[in-house]
Amino acid sequence: MVSASGAARSDAAEPVESSSLPALTSFNKVSLGDGFVETLYAADAARHPKVIAVRVDAAAMKSLPSAPSHDGQTCFDKDGDGINLETDCASGHERDLWLPKLNGLPFKWLMFNWQMHGHGPTHVFDKPHFDLHFFIQDFAARNQIRTGPCNLVINCDDDAKAKKTVPAPYAPEGWGLPGAAGRMGNHLIDPNAAPANGDPFTQAFAYGTWDGHITFWEPVLNKDWIVATKPSAACRSIPQTPAVEKSGYYPTQMCTRYGSNGDMTFTLEKFVERTAPAGAEASAEATGTRTQSEAVQQHH
Repeated sequence: MVSASGAARSDAAEPVESSSLPALTSFNKVSLGDGFVETLYAADAARHPKVIAVRVDAAAMKSLPSAPSHDGQTCFDKDGDGINLETDCASGHERDLWLPKLNGLPFKWLMFNWQMHGHGPTHVFDKPHFDLHFFIQDFAARNQIRTGPCNLVINCDDDAKAKKTVPAPYAPEGWGLPGAAGRMGNHLIDPNAAPANGDPFTQAFAYGTWDGHITFWEPVLNKDWIVATKPSAACRSIPQTPAVEKSGYYPTQMCTRYGSNGDMTFTLEKFVERTAPAGAEASAEATGTRTQSEAVQQHH
């Protein structure tokens, strides 16, 4: 067990040695291009998480949506002349998938985004990539984050709420940028880690916030890097906050694998148990980061 006050901060750019994957069970699958994207998992005998995975099959990797740039799920008509899917939207091509209800797993569902042109900040995430939002906040609460004319297509009042400071010890120390988005919340990255520090963009990590709480964890994967390097297992540590608001099992490593058949499998691994300080979970419940909605409890 790792106590809430004793979690060490990991080096965000530190590569780590990979381990072989246990057998994965498919949980939820949705179409993407000519193929599919799916969530998978492995658990121990007590149904604690061992691996949470996202797989894009080879057919989808070869036929990712290319036009328009966005599918229209996170948009706002800024000029009052109708939605322009190239300029009025922010989420690329989105797929929402459920995650299994495992004992101690804080994540409830996945917001998968394919960003064919990337997005800002310039020279940071402006290359084709996958955004994998592992939400602690439940699906219904996320849907209340409105689109609007501020920042990345977010309602201006909600923009302020998304940027509300996460108090210590739950905040990642020294993180900031790149901004709030409708139907997501704010995003925080480490300015001293790649690609924000100018090092190559391979696989990065962000925390998402809403109303002063951590509401999602977000790996960001450079699609061109995956296809060009075909990693058998590229793993890195996940930076940990000093404490968590919800007790449970949290991953400390993330890996990207490119299969011999051309599929891509991303994994959260090496889960450790963390205990929240007294009273923290009651505070988090108000933003939907503790109570699981009925919709998320569905299997498939």
